[in-house]
Amino acid sequence: MQVQVGSTRPSNLSTDVAVFGWHGKGGRRSAAFVALNQAIGGGLDSLLKLQGWSGRPGEVTSFPAPAGLRAKLVVVGSLGSRGDAGPSRVRELAAKAGSAARRARLTRMAFWLDPSMDRRDELDRPTVQAVGEGVVDGAYRFDTHLSSKAEGAIPDSIFFYFEGRKERPLLAASIERGAIIAAAQGRARDLVNQPPNHINPVSIVEYAQAMCADRDVEVTILDEAACEARGMGAFLAVGRGSAYPSALCHMVYKPKNPRRKVVLVGKALTFDSGGLCLKPGASQLTMKMDMGGSAAVIGAMAAVADLGVDSEVHGIFAACENMTGADAYRTGDVLTASNGKTIEVGNTDAEGRLTLADALVYACEQEPDLLIDLATLTGAVVVALGPEIAGIMGTGRGLLRDLKAAGERSGEPMWELPFPSEYKELLKSQCADISNIGGRWGGSITAGLFLSEFVSDGVQWAHIDIAGPAFLDKPLRGRPYGATGFGVRALTELIAFS
Repeated sequence: MQVQVGSTRPSNLSTDVAVFGWHGKGGRRSAAFVALNQAIGGGLDSLLKLQGWSGRPGEVTSFPAPAGLRAKLVVVGSLGSRGDAGPSRVRELAAKAGSAARRARLTRMAFWLDPSMDRRDELDRPTVQAVGEGVVDGAYRFDTHLSSKAEGAIPDSIFFYFEGRKERPLLAASIERGAIIAAAQGRARDLVNQPPNHINPVSIVEYAQAMCADRDVEVTILDEAACEARGMGAFLAVGRGSAYPSALCHMVYKPKNPRRKVVLVGKALTFDSGGLCLKPGASQLTMKMDMGGSAAVIGAMAAVADLGVDSEVHGIFAACENMTGADAYRTGDVLTASNGKTIEVGNTDAEGRLTLADALVYACEQEPDLLIDLATLTGAVVVALGPEIAGIMGTGRGLLRDLKAAGERSGEPMWELPFPSEYKELLKSQCADISNIGGRWGGSITAGLFLSEFVSDGVQWAHIDIAGPAFLDKPLRGRPYGATGFGVRALTELIAFS
């Protein structure tokens, strides 16, 4: 991505797509509104009325560039009231502009935004970074299996208006960083969007190996024999009914003199039929997304390597497929995890926590300063928080606080759920140390408490249940059907800036 930051006015810059974002419903007193109005010689109010413009916060419209602009397309958006034009508003405008640019087969974009034109606004790093994130994210398309491919190309040039000179290199770097993060998020979206006959326990490991080979990232693969030798009875049981072998993948990015060690663990069920507790057919249709946690970890590993962060980062996932083959594990089985705990299988469709159990034990052996797992773990969290907010819980109070703040800055919201130890009573088993289900109520909490049994004492650990925001089963506010890559931005934000 080529990025230029300067003070060129709209009428003097040649570009393909001119993007304007302003405060307020009308915007008449805003710097960006005035700049566009002057460039076209007045009449902007009337032009917007023809577009059906109401100016409500978040509204975006586009039209062919009028005379006075050396552009082909104009995109305008309302950033809401002053003080409300933070990263999320800017990211949404940039995403819609990036999508419009791709549809029109245009690649050069220029931004004139109130936060960069009006000195009463404070232009912070996350807001500028959101421009690069939004443009690349908005231009994303998944058309691998369509005979008619999506037209256009991802925009490759961004101009950003800013008068000050000292800050320009930092602003340009922030936009470039945003584009890198969004490209990594696109990797995660590609993985989740792929059908399960293309992404399976073997191919997802191969994908991770190829990603690591292109970067300074080491990778170690534990096959079934190695996992068996480590006593990973919970993880291996889940994959027994599949024709594909299971494997644990361990990626390591290690800079010189790292300031801390962060370990990420992602759930990697490349398809979940429910096992012998079979899911209904309609519920299986989107179960290709059950590896969304591992896809986010792979994307985050690509992002931290490409950005060159100063933390040592490990990415771990235990890849398998929950199927109904002759050797499939059963309800009532008692499994032994690699930390010696025994688990009664109350439901074979509560499989993700079994794979994470052994992955978390392995992760703790790496002696992390911070441990985070992501999983499309429970439908209960979607009932509680809806389709856009992830649930978080864990044992690291500071980590949970920083993770929630990183989610707010990156536009990936998370909400902390209660984590009462008393609820462990719901996981009691009559014949094993613990059951893999806790009953009907508080399902996301009991799932988290189950995972806590496999996290070593003293480890700062956070669990993110991304079952809601990982995948959209219908378009939502301009975002298309399918994978979102949720977690990549927040994890990168946490690792790079917290």
